[in-house]
Amino acid sequence: MFSWGEDSQRGFRLNILKKFVKFKDKIKAVSCGDDTVTLLSKRGRVLCLDRKLVPRPMKILCAVSQVACGSHHSVALTKDGQVYTWGQGSGGQLGLGERQPSATSPQHLNSLSAVSLVQVAAGGGQSFALSVSGALFSWGSNRCGQLGLGDTTDRHTPTPVHCLNLKKTTHISCGKDHTATLTKDGAVFTFGSGEHGQLGHNSFRDELRPRLVAELWGAKVTKIACGRHHTLVLTDSKRVYSFGCGEQGQLGHGEESHPSVPLPVQLPQDTNDVIKNIFAGGNCSFAVYTSNEDVQEEANTVRVNTVTHCLDNMIDKWTAECDSKSWKQMKQEIHRMFSSASCLNACFLEKSRDEHFQTSPKYCGLNLPLAQLAFQKLVKKDNVFVGVEGALLNLLPSLDKQPVGVEGLRIFLILNELLHVIQTHKPPLKSIKLAKAIAAAVLNLSAGSLQVIGDWWSSLPSSTMSKHVEVWKQALSVILSDEPLHRNSEVRNLLLVLQYMYNANRRTAEPQQMPESKFCLLMNKEFLLQDLQLWRSRSQSKKNTEPLILCSFPSVMDLESKKYVFDRNAEYTKNEAQPPFFWEFFWEFGLPMPQDVVFEVDVRRGSVLKDTFEHLASINQSDYKIPLAVYYDGNLPLWDDYFGFVKDFFYEVFHEMVSAETGMFMYNDSKTLAWFPSKAAPEDQRYLHFGILCGLALYNQCIIHLPFPLALFKKLLGVKPSLGDMMEFSSFVGNGLKNILEDYTDDEIGILDLDFSIYWDGTNVDLDPQNPEKPLTGQNRKEYVEAYVSHAFNTSVEGVFQEFKRGFFQVCDQDLVKLFRPRELQEVLVGKDFNDWARLKQVTVYEGKYNTTPLHPTIQMFWEVFDDLTEDQKKAFLWFVTGFERVPVLDLEKFKMKIKDQQVQGSPDQFYPKAHTCFSDLELPLYSTKEIMQTRLTEALSSNKIIFKDAGTELGRCLV
Repeated sequence: MFSWGEDSQRGFRLNILKKFVKFKDKIKAVSCGDDTVTLLSKRGRVLCLDRKLVPRPMKILCAVSQVACGSHHSVALTKDGQVYTWGQGSGGQLGLGERQPSATSPQHLNSLSAVSLVQVAAGGGQSFALSVSGALFSWGSNRCGQLGLGDTTDRHTPTPVHCLNLKKTTHISCGKDHTATLTKDGAVFTFGSGEHGQLGHNSFRDELRPRLVAELWGAKVTKIACGRHHTLVLTDSKRVYSFGCGEQGQLGHGEESHPSVPLPVQLPQDTNDVIKNIFAGGNCSFAVYTSNEDVQEEANTVRVNTVTHCLDNMIDKWTAECDSKSWKQMKQEIHRMFSSASCLNACFLEKSRDEHFQTSPKYCGLNLPLAQLAFQKLVKKDNVFVGVEGALLNLLPSLDKQPVGVEGLRIFLILNELLHVIQTHKPPLKSIKLAKAIAAAVLNLSAGSLQVIGDWWSSLPSSTMSKHVEVWKQALSVILSDEPLHRNSEVRNLLLVLQYMYNANRRTAEPQQMPESKFCLLMNKEFLLQDLQLWRSRSQSKKNTEPLILCSFPSVMDLESKKYVFDRNAEYTKNEAQPPFFWEFFWEFGLPMPQDVVFEVDVRRGSVLKDTFEHLASINQSDYKIPLAVYYDGNLPLWDDYFGFVKDFFYEVFHEMVSAETGMFMYNDSKTLAWFPSKAAPEDQRYLHFGILCGLALYNQCIIHLPFPLALFKKLLGVKPSLGDMMEFSSFVGNGLKNILEDYTDDEIGILDLDFSIYWDGTNVDLDPQNPEKPLTGQNRKEYVEAYVSHAFNTSVEGVFQEFKRGFFQVCDQDLVKLFRPRELQEVLVGKDFNDWARLKQVTVYEGKYNTTPLHPTIQMFWEVFDDLTEDQKKAFLWFVTGFERVPVLDLEKFKMKIKDQQVQGSPDQFYPKAHTCFSDLELPLYSTKEIMQTRLTEALSSNKIIFKDAGTELGRCLV
């Protein structure tokens, strides 16, 4: 070993000193600072020389791949991607935080432990680390902007250099207070002190952010090196350029100079050798030649760790047959690989077209199909799988809550692939322990990190997105099917991960969104009832047990589960007011219902709406929760007639209420949809009663005639109405606003000559009252559209809508209503159109005399008559048989009709068809001719009057 240079203490230059060092390993690299010399052996051991040139081994460090020395500190990078620092740290160059200004032994930089690093560098008082995908991290002294962060504030912990994101940085070099970086495409960026021209920007000013050295444009640079105050570059044409301080001839220009632009170095011309590399010391420069022109140059690419390069081969070795001694070594390899987030994050990069260099908060840079293939081989052997699982369970709790940069988050997508493979190739329970640990690690992340993972996930192909969702659904399905079910934090964590994925999916552009039904879990009714009982009793219960899913994770409940829970809660609430067999007792003896346990509504046929409003104004809101009993003109229904009366009541009251005659609502141009009028007074109790009636319909499982846009249900659930809602209500206004927002140029908007004054519901309105007649421009178009929509659906109706909402939630529990999405709540309340008449014919069943094969002649005649009906008559028939104009959303597939012969005295031709609406039964007389059947049926359908069983030969529609 040789040493020479300047002794700062004695003030003179040392002669060349030769010293023999007793050390078994061969030295492969040396790094020097102002008072620091660090040696790196081929075996990855580090030695530091003291002032007497005695090597002191750093016993803490092993398997080191690189060392770098600053003026008074050192940085080491291990082969598994971990960074260690030691020395003076007053400027933050150790990266350990402000409270640790120095360290005599190597300290692990935990904040970078999950990032796959390939290089470290150190300058006077600054330190850098470079990731496998070109992300740069800096910390330490920043007086001249040498950290590239856009300011002059020192950093005591690693900080991403965002200005160099996506630049494909492959190398970094540091001077005393300036820095240079090299990209894969051969571009050079410099920043920091420019006092001596060392930045190459034809100026002597400092640069706080990385700036491209424009004078090198067109020359592909392959190597860079920074001295104390100068910079060297080597191009692919084997030319060397230098710039900066040249007081001691370190620029190689033949004279002292301070060029601030790159100038060629005067190299010897009498050699055929090729320059292989360049180096810069404090005030000196070196060019290394090689006489072998055929030496294959190292590719200018970022190299992944050797371990990650050969992962595929390692997996083949791990899964092959071996003896116990070899297996012991392989267990250590498995543990090293899978207990290092850094290694895992570098394993499956998308290398085609260097795409992993595009890693950002929106793109993960991973090749997940490659990970899937590797893991499929990995799980084939049980002992290998056990080793992998053990290493990961050890790693996951140690992951940072907020990793520096985004590359450290790749592990969570990689582990999602691993879980999928385990679930595919192993018994169901095998993945649960690991799934719980991964979920806990995910939930330990900061909100910003979760946002990045969500954005990455939503950018994946839809097949991969779907697969990742199924991973968590399958884990939850296994747990939810276990008895007894533990409602603990581990299970809740799994649900939260699935919820985060659901939220990320909702942020995705609509064409790429997964259907929301893909997130629903299969849950048996017993589990749902247990959750409901916990929800109902939580206010009284002293136990800490909470519902697992109910009201916390509605996204995993399908519509059937939500409605089941809502209806059961209503049933429980009603039953609490009554003793068992209450209804049967009073109906059996034809007694009136006690008013304190029945919400009794007695209305007259000719004034249903008027009587209803008067009745609602006179009762206590607690009555809404007890069973509803409807009387028409004082008629007491039989015990199995009550639901038919209730359905008919809601049919009549809503048809009358939303008609134009009441004046309660405004309507769109086509008169197909209603909305609250802007002129209505909140004191008008009809809007409160409107809400109560909607709540009662939902509470009593009745679908109603409610021709309102989706905006109504959005507002009930606290969702902001959008331009799409305006397009639904008024296509003319909506499309006009859409054109303004998306299609018109700024000039075209100017030609429209519009301002923020609009005409809505017969009134001129200033959308910006503080600035009347404010002109519409290309710059404020979004504000205009949002203000227009908000006025129509919010501002102009806020008072009456709040009354409607108050009435609705006087009946229905808000927590349970919020289980529904707006579209689901609309479908439950309004039902769905049914026009699959061929299917109705196919699923209809027959009883009594009509239960024959082939079809009874009367039945054949009935279907011939039915086929001749108009579409409106067929829908009237649907109401005649079921009591609903539309089909309950969950009964759409289940809906079927039953036809049986009607028992009559006398000629059947005198009687009308009779419907039992509770059971969708049709009693059909044995008509003698098709013409008579057609006449009786169409007359029955055209009648708006309800005639009871004792109507004889009158119209017969039975409300059961």
